This record gives sequence, structure tokens and C-alpha cells, in this order.
Amino acid sequence: MLFNSLTFLIFFVVFGAAYYLARRHLRLQNALILIGSYIFYGAWDERFLVLIMASTATDYVCGLGAAGRTPTRRERVVPAAFLAIGSLAVALPSLERSWWVVAAMWGAIAVAAVVLPLIDSLPAGRRRAAYLWASVAVNLGLLGVFKYFNFFADSLEDLAGLAGITMRPITLDVILPVGISFYTFQTMSYTIDIYRRRLEPTHRFLEVAAFVAFFPQLVAGPIERARNLLPQFFERRAPTPDSIVSGATLVLWGLFKKVVIADNLAPIADRAFADPAAMTGPELFAGLLAFTFQIYCDFSGYSDMARGLARMLGFEIMLNFNLPYVARTPSEFWQRWHISLSSWLRDYLYVPLGGNRRGTLLTYRNLMLTMLLGGLWHGANWTFVIWGAYHGAILVVYRLLRVDAWLAENDGFRPLRDATLIAGMFALTMIGWLFFRAQSFSELAAYVGGFVRDPGLLSADLGQVLVYIWPLLAIQALQLYRRELELFPGLPRFARFNVALYAGCGLLFMTPEGVAEFIYFDF
Repeated sequence: MLFNSLTFLIFFVVFGAAYYLARRHLRLQNALILIGSYIFYGAWDERFLVLIMASTATDYVCGLGAAGRTPTRRERVVPAAFLAIGSLAVALPSLERSWWVVAAMWGAIAVAAVVLPLIDSLPAGRRRAAYLWASVAVNLGLLGVFKYFNFFADSLEDLAGLAGITMRPITLDVILPVGISFYTFQTMSYTIDIYRRRLEPTHRFLEVAAFVAFFPQLVAGPIERARNLLPQFFERRAPTPDSIVSGATLVLWGLFKKVVIADNLAPIADRAFADPAAMTGPELFAGLLAFTFQIYCDFSGYSDMARGLARMLGFEIMLNFNLPYVARTPSEFWQRWHISLSSWLRDYLYVPLGGNRRGTLLTYRNLMLTMLLGGLWHGANWTFVIWGAYHGAILVVYRLLRVDAWLAENDGFRPLRDATLIAGMFALTMIGWLFFRAQSFSELAAYVGGFVRDPGLLSADLGQVLVYIWPLLAIQALQLYRRELELFPGLPRFARFNVALYAGCGLLFMTPEGVAEFIYFDF
């Protein structure tokens, strides 16, 4: 179910009405969120609901254990019953093709019944660590099987072929479950934070399940922290007229960025990357520029809609984008782009590796490892790994040159200096998107070869790109000038009316045919 579809509009109207009627009953609201979220996710493929259920049950129990508690019988039976009954409910409509769902979940319950008593027999310190590693193993195991198994199997076959060895690796005939990279990281961080004594576990299973499956940000983030989102499930939520209006404004702006800008730029980018050898240099530049804004508007548009929908339900979720293309340095870029992932990688990977506390060389190593794994998080393809390595390399170079330190020492707005740094960082970011978008090394080589063969910038396609992106540039220039990311606060009523009118007309008259998925659904 896509935010930019009529089906979702009907779903949200019906869900919102039921949610409003239950406004005096907090747990009923939470139950509605869980049911609605499962309907929302199950619209893609109901079988993969069991993966969310498995992550939920795992981290509910592991969170209790990571706090140093021994889960009670009830705290074990509830998630086990949830998995057993849930897997049956998911599989029964098509048992012939979904029998593995029941077999896998009931097998997992049997394994847990053996493993948990063994973990509980350990000394307190080791028991806490064992529960933590059980959470990591289950969540990364789900990612490994459904997202990376075939990638590593094929890579092993290629590596063996280089050594003259013929292999026939086992591969799995599975599709990538939507949003699996997002919700596994979200649930895993719940247990990690409890283990680090930064969060208290909850014994209320319903609230944990609703937190994991919360549909506005379930399939493409932000990757929420339990410290921020989970407590909101225990508080009365009474959306005000102001929160509903500001939430609807975010949804409108996010929808405009997705369907008017990103979806209209997509054909230009697709044409350039489909056959780069047949394109001129200026057409390739326009295609890359189109993708640069397509991916930003597509992904940030989703995040805006997620924040807006959550706000209309009385929740406040984290900001995921903060004008990333005005970043002056790579570190600034990652403080502005996909903030929930970059902060997750910082807190749960870079800092545990040692961060910048163990000398210069180890700092560079930690930066490279973090960005390599960040690239791999995006997809099972070597081009994503190269993209991560590229961003790691420019982070290292800027740190070697002490650019961030120099900016800190020379604080304040300097138009010429900042414009030069922003232009340089934007160019580096565009080069990175070339690695990201290319499907193979041969496509990447053909694209670079086209630039070298026929350099240039001006083309008819470039004019089209500028037509679609100018409203974005105008709005974001205003946001930057006012230092205010919310669109309407402080603007005169007439200006607000005209912005809303332009966005509405754009959605009516500039929306391409069909309903396009969001790019990050593939990750």
C-alpha cells in the first residue's frame, strides 16, 4: 500500500475515523495501530508479516533479558502465542504456498523453548550479553537470509571462478521483504539501548508490537529509536487542530516532492542510465542531475509524509532530512541526509568501534568500515559497497585537510566561502549518486566513458530538470533563509494560501500516469 495511492487514502480515512472514536481508550488506540499497520504492510505480501512478528517477539523477550531480568512465564507465553497464532492467520488463506511460514515460526518457538532456559542459567552479566546477542543474531539473520544470502553466494562463486574453481552455490528463490532493513535496525536498537542502561524495558507486549509496526514509518523510515517513539504509546494522544493542519501540510509537501518532482524526473534519469553509451555527455549530466533530485525528493518526500501522518495521529517522529544539498562538508551531509540511519550507524557501529578516540589511523579505519557497511545496508550489490567506500574516502580526505575544524574556528556565514564549499560538496555528492544508481560496473564504466567522450552540460533534458526542481529550490531557499523547516509558521496567510494552491494544482495537473513505488522500498 503506497502513500501516493487512492487505496491508502481510503485506508487512512477509515483508520483515522476508528482511531478518533477510540480517543478515550489508549490501549484500544494502540491495538488499532497494530492491526492497521499489519493490514498496511500485508497489502504487499501477507506472508512477510511473520518477519515483523519474529523481530517483535524476539526483542520483547530479549529486551527484558538484556535489562538483567528473567522473563516471567507470561512474558514468554504471550510472544510465543502471538507468533504461533499470527503465523497460522497469515498462512491459512494460501496454505499451499505459505506452509513454510507456520513451520518456520513454530520451529523458532521450539528452539526458543530450549535456548531461553540455557541463557537464564548463566550468571547475570553473561545472561544480559547473551540476550543482546540473541537479538542481534535473529535480526541480522533475517537480513542475511532475505537480503544478502544470494549476493554472498554469487560473490563466492565469482571469487572461486577467478581462482579457477567451479562452484554451484545454493541460492534462495525469495523476494526482498519491503522495509526489512528499517524495522530490523529499529527493533535491534531497542534491545541494545536497554543493554546499555539507556532505556527501561516494557512488559506490555502490545505497545512494543505497535512501536515496531507503526505504519507511517514502517517501510522506509525514519529508523526510530525506542527512547523517542515507544513512550508516546503510553501517553494520551489528542491531536489538536494545529497538529492536524501542520501534519496535513507535511503530507501535501511530501506528496508534491514525490509525485510532481521525483516521478517526473524519473524518466529522464532512467533514459540516461538505460543505455549510457548511446547518450551524449550533456544528456548524461542531465540524467545524473535528475537522479540526484529524484532520490532526494522521493525519499525525503516519504519521510515528510511519514512525519505528517504520525503528527495527525498525535505522534512526533524524528526529522530525517535537513536540507542536505546545502552541506559544506561530508560530515555535514551525513548530519542532514537520512539522519536516522547515519545517527544509527554512528551510535551502534562507529562509536563502539572506537570512534575518534583511539588515534588518527583507527579513526580513519572506523570511518571506512562504517561507510562500507552503510553502503551495504542499502542493497546487495557491489556498487552500493563502492558508494559507501567513496563516501568513507571523502570523509577521510576532509578530515585529513581539517576542513570541519577550520570551519569551526572560522564560524559565521561567509557567502563566497560557503557557496564554494556547498558547490564542491554537491558535485562530490552527484558523483556518489552515479555509483549508487548504476546497476553494474559495466554500466558505471559506460556512463563515465560518455562524459569523457562528449563533455558538456547544456541539453534539452537539463531544461526539463530545472522546470521540475525550481519549486523545491525556492522553498528550500526560504527555509534556509528563515532557518525554519516547517513550511508555514510565520508566513502571511496569503503566502500560505498560494503555496498550498500551487502544490494542489501541481498534484492535479503535473502528476504522471500510474502510481510509482518509492525508491527506498528496495532497501
